[in-house]
Amino acid sequence: MKNKLVVPNISKFLNKKTSFKQALKWIDYHHIDQYSWEKPDEFRHVRFKIAHDGKNIYLHYDVIELEMAAKYLNHNDPVCKDSCVEFFISFKDDPNYYNFEFNHLGTILLGIGPDRHQRQLIDSKIIDLIKVKTKIKRINQHGLTTFNWQLFIKIPIKTFSFNTIESFENLKARGNFYKCGDELSTPHYISWNPIESEKPDFHLKSYFGDIDFN
Repeated sequence: MKNKLVVPNISKFLNKKTSFKQALKWIDYHHIDQYSWEKPDEFRHVRFKIAHDGKNIYLHYDVIELEMAAKYLNHNDPVCKDSCVEFFISFKDDPNYYNFEFNHLGTILLGIGPDRHQRQLIDSKIIDLIKVKTKIKRINQHGLTTFNWQLFIKIPIKTFSFNTIESFENLKARGNFYKCGDELSTPHYISWNPIESEKPDFHLKSYFGDIDFN
């Protein structure tokens, strides 16, 4: 069963006194909790918010986990090997989809293509249009140390440079949201919409959920 989410338009809440971080406080969280290839980790919790203002997509990822690691610093480095969250999206009937991948330092990999093997990395000058703010907190509780890291992301419409999109309003899309860490001591592959495949594979469009922009 495929998930569906509606992306609210928060343009009327944004002004000089209200940032998108403040406006997102009123938006509901969605959970990335589908463990299709390993047992759930009781200490890992991942959730996200998504909204738009017509010209930008806003994402907020909130992650709690036992291990946090990041060594990749340059855009289009393989950040999926770090503590990583991802957002894949395709618009209307476009066979291509974008894969946005972020480690907790805010390093971004961005690509486009119809499947896992036919992908083109997007120029770092386009990636630089994306704004990312990070927040990291160490939590010591009951003799256990966990890390809470958050990303606040603003993706402008110009980032989708392979599509002609004038506004996100009333746009139909499909996509998925992920959490992974390929080279952590405990690799994991978690999704918002469940995936059925023998091996971990986030690039299966048939398991994208519906994303409707208000």
